[in-house]
Amino acid sequence: MPISFPDAAPPGVRGKRRVAAAAALSLGLVLTLGAFTTYGTDRAPVPGTLSPVALTVAGGVDPGAAAGRSLNLRGGWSAEVWANIPEARRLAWTPDGRLLVSTGDAGSVVLLTPAADGQGPEATTLLDGLDNPQGIAFAKQRGRHILVVGEQTRIAAWDYAAGSASNERVILDGLPGGGHGSKTVVVRGNQIFYNIGSLTNSDPIDRTSTPERATIAQVGLDGTGNRTIATGVRNGSGLSFAPDGTLFTAINQADNQPYPFRDETGQYGQRVQSYINENPVDQVARITPGTEMGWPYCLPDTTGHQDLTNLAYVNQPVTNPDGEALDCSTVSRTLLGLPAHSAPLGFAFTQGSALPKSLARGALITSHGSWNRQPPREPSVVYSTWDHRRRTLTPPQALVTGFQNADGTRWGRSVDAIPGPDGAIYVTDDAAGLVYRLTPAR
Repeated sequence: MPISFPDAAPPGVRGKRRVAAAAALSLGLVLTLGAFTTYGTDRAPVPGTLSPVALTVAGGVDPGAAAGRSLNLRGGWSAEVWANIPEARRLAWTPDGRLLVSTGDAGSVVLLTPAADGQGPEATTLLDGLDNPQGIAFAKQRGRHILVVGEQTRIAAWDYAAGSASNERVILDGLPGGGHGSKTVVVRGNQIFYNIGSLTNSDPIDRTSTPERATIAQVGLDGTGNRTIATGVRNGSGLSFAPDGTLFTAINQADNQPYPFRDETGQYGQRVQSYINENPVDQVARITPGTEMGWPYCLPDTTGHQDLTNLAYVNQPVTNPDGEALDCSTVSRTLLGLPAHSAPLGFAFTQGSALPKSLARGALITSHGSWNRQPPREPSVVYSTWDHRRRTLTPPQALVTGFQNADGTRWGRSVDAIPGPDGAIYVTDDAAGLVYRLTPAR
């Protein structure tokens, strides 16, 4: 039978209090996010954490690097290698119940049609010859379903029907590429929202380029009304609409940032690995017209906020030592911090999905993992519950880890995770070139 798919602290707080806060933060991360720890298959499960679950393989699918592997999941969950798609990146469900996968550098968008139980989906190429396709989203206009794709330097659209795409048109062209050049797209009504990531790690030149980089922008489906709505967003690769209808982004913060505190350690302005390992945290923030997220002038400050919520900022010592470039007290708060160098890419609110109620009132956040932390931050999928009263996300709990070995090397890297209409979670892995189907316990 086929699978059925229904239609921060005040500026004066420094010195010994800073050292104590750093120690407390480290402990808080262990207590709050302990499930991020990698547990090899040769170790017994740790009570209250994720446990290794052997990956099964759908019929006819080459498991590649996942052969014989496990993922760390919650009790009662199962995991399957569902499809082999080299360079698999972003996901979107079509109006007729198929799964689209963008492939980035491979230049294609692949259509996965679910098959009989136990079999892998039928894979066909929907679009090819594209320039680094990443974000994919659907809109509906005058009775037609519209597929929107974010490429390296343009946003394009096609009519979609019955597994075919036609009538290609360019909505925007000449967007800046290179650096964090991948474009994520989401659609609300007749508006497309997209990111323009920074070219650099931490250089103000991105703030004065034309067009300005490190932004979130919006444009009409007809290509009119293009405008920037948020600045100082280094790499807002995750975009999704919250239950209250507002746009949220998950942001990759800067690497190797200098120690920003003028305290008794005497390390101000230096690169300190212990600081770099946990700072600056990656960010989840609400985006409204006029939002300023501070990059590269302001760093999220976790002092006194062990839960990494509602974070203020501290001046970056090189680009903004005296606050003259930007008053960091005016920067929009980081509603939720993610462990430094998580590199969040996928970000999907789950309201209205077929997931169990425990997972259908929040967001899935998928991290690619770090390169500059010692040891590297591992790839993961986490779930963050939505707080309706405060209109924000709460500290996350891990759902999936296990892509990273004990020595810090990786066999896989998670990119995106979205709910399926069958109540499973579908996850892409661009390192192994796979799509996983994860079934929660019921």
